[in-house]
Amino acid sequence: MDSMTTAQVLPYIVPLLVLALVVRRALRSRTLKMEQLWVFPAVLIFVAGSVLIHAPVPGPVTLVGLVVALAVGGFIGWYRGRWTQITIDPQTHVLSSQGSIASTILIAVVFGVRYALEMAVHNGGMGPLPLNLHLDVAGITDGLMFFLVAMMSVQRIEMYLRCRKLLEEARGGGIVS
Repeated sequence: MDSMTTAQVLPYIVPLLVLALVVRRALRSRTLKMEQLWVFPAVLIFVAGSVLIHAPVPGPVTLVGLVVALAVGGFIGWYRGRWTQITIDPQTHVLSSQGSIASTILIAVVFGVRYALEMAVHNGGMGPLPLNLHLDVAGITDGLMFFLVAMMSVQRIEMYLRCRKLLEEARGGGIVS
């Protein structure tokens, strides 16, 4: 068996490092600014829109795939938002958030699926998935973009709604958990 070169190993090492940074960041508690939750999804929507404005109109199969990507991304985003721990200081009303292990595992699974698909497409089906998929790479990347936009947007909407409820309870003298 030939030894792997750095060029062969690097495409696997970089995503693992990025995933490790995401996990590290997600599991730390940090101050949450409720009024800024809309910024990142807005940037994603702008970037996705600017990419798609110049793309040709997708075929019906790709359109169905994009709708599925939006739905799955929204569903996963809702779960990520629900799994994010949000706390409020009863005196100062400062919000804090911390990602959950389940949410982090979910991101790891999404990374894994993404790289398995990439290997299957680029290796002509000779990678870990022994299929000759003949997939539309532009459609797949657009689908991943739709998935990401839906996931991040719905996650932030869910977090915003929970923050608003916590603030109302704290200001109204209700019990805050």
